[in-house]
Amino acid sequence: MIGNISICILAINVFLFFKSYRNKTVAFKIIAFYLLYTLILQLRMFYLASLKEDNLPYSHFYFIGQLVFLSFFFMQELKNKALSKRIKTYLLFALTALGIHYYLYPESYEKHNTFEIVVTSVPLLVYCFIFFTKRIGSSNNNFLFFNAGLFLYILCSTLLFAAGNLKAGIIIYIWAFNVVLVIIYQLCILLEWYKNVRKPVKS
Repeated sequence: MIGNISICILAINVFLFFKSYRNKTVAFKIIAFYLLYTLILQLRMFYLASLKEDNLPYSHFYFIGQLVFLSFFFMQELKNKALSKRIKTYLLFALTALGIHYYLYPESYEKHNTFEIVVTSVPLLVYCFIFFTKRIGSSNNNFLFFNAGLFLYILCSTLLFAAGNLKAGIIIYIWAFNVVLVIIYQLCILLEWYKNVRKPVKS
């Protein structure tokens, strides 16, 4: 039930961001496609779960895809050539490292991969923090709610996913809390659209 709520909010966000897609910045369009990508994966995972089939491999696509989309987002928003170059360099390093890792340890594909979680999530926390520091004292509020939700979600979910190979009885509570985090994250994205994207209603 709670999983359905998170997917519904995500679907609403996809609709709203694509509804407002025209004449928006590259960063905005990246987020729109990131949300669509996430929705497609979530629906596929939900369908497999309903059939009692293993949907864990799709979590790897989520982590890697999230790193790719959000790396390009931060390259656009941080507006610093040296920093953008470092982000791009790390992205290439991470993708290469993960490719080599899965080639050497293909069994990692069938379980929660702590190496993958750290490589794809920790840099995003760093980018979020840099984003906040650059917006302090600035009149530019674009993507602040999105970044706040992203930081909270990744910070907490990284710890949860890293513990994903625990016993089944504990995993149930871990996944339930993660769904709550997803809902909070998606609500922050919805708030971002409402505060910074939505056209005010003329009185």
